[in-house]
Amino acid sequence: MFEISMEKGPALTLLYGLLMGASTVLSISHYWYGHFDILLINLISIAIFGFASIFSSINRNQYYSKYINVLTLCAIALLMQYQLSYQPELTFHWIYIFPILSYFTLPLTWAFGLNLAVLVSSLSQLIFIYDIQQCLRLVLIYTLIGMCSLCYAYLNAIKQKRLLDLAVTDYQSGAYNSRFLLHMLQQEISRSQFTKRTLSLVALSIDDYQQILEIHGRDSGVKLLKEFRIKLIKLLRAGDEIFHNGRGTFYILLPNCPIEGVVILKERLQMNLDEVQWGDVGELQLNVGLATLQEHENAASFFHRASEQVVKQQQTALRLLAFDH
Repeated sequence: MFEISMEKGPALTLLYGLLMGASTVLSISHYWYGHFDILLINLISIAIFGFASIFSSINRNQYYSKYINVLTLCAIALLMQYQLSYQPELTFHWIYIFPILSYFTLPLTWAFGLNLAVLVSSLSQLIFIYDIQQCLRLVLIYTLIGMCSLCYAYLNAIKQKRLLDLAVTDYQSGAYNSRFLLHMLQQEISRSQFTKRTLSLVALSIDDYQQILEIHGRDSGVKLLKEFRIKLIKLLRAGDEIFHNGRGTFYILLPNCPIEGVVILKERLQMNLDEVQWGDVGELQLNVGLATLQEHENAASFFHRASEQVVKQQQTALRLLAFDH
């Protein structure tokens, strides 16, 4: 899937660095006050946070970052549970910040599962150390912090999804935009070359689209594009993707569709779309181009071949119009 640039790398590097600094201060404090029994645990946490900070600063692959983050938090959770058994008072500050840290660094489902495991594990130890009322108070505090962190992470995920939709969607038609088309072409070409399946592209241009805008206005043009996309969806297979370049030309990406299928689809599209009355605009003149991926062809060439056919049809129509006059 297309991804916008919202990397957490620098923020995670800073966060792990700050946690490493906090662990260093705690280690000095424990050494000063003679808490040698938990000094080793803090030294281990320094090493864990230090490694995570260095890794997040030099790594740019989100796939690996996700697993490094979960391994880091699992290691910290194990250290917390080990320390909780004999130093619960000094462990609470780590337990309370754990939901904030996990929901910031991990996907929602992973963070929720890890927090639930930490809560159950902590409660199973606390019931042997404190009375029921004290245990419930500690669990309630942890739950409140966890719920607040979950709400923030959920809202942030929704915001990122909306930004992603804005980045890949043409606001006029509701179809994907041409920037996303180039990304999908590269992705589908790689998949097609690997699976040895055919890949086709149809370019469908509304003739004199700029003239339609000048005559009927931009609002009518936007309404036309939205209705046109909805009509296309009803005529296509599940899995076919529709794109719009913002200037009246739609591109239909057809995975696993040979040239014979594209020709049949082209005829069906023209037959159905020519019969539609598009409100104030009336009938539309459409120019259609198609291309099937050739061996060792790149995305630019593939896209150009489909677009070139549209241009040739437009030029042919102009010549015929001039000849008639």
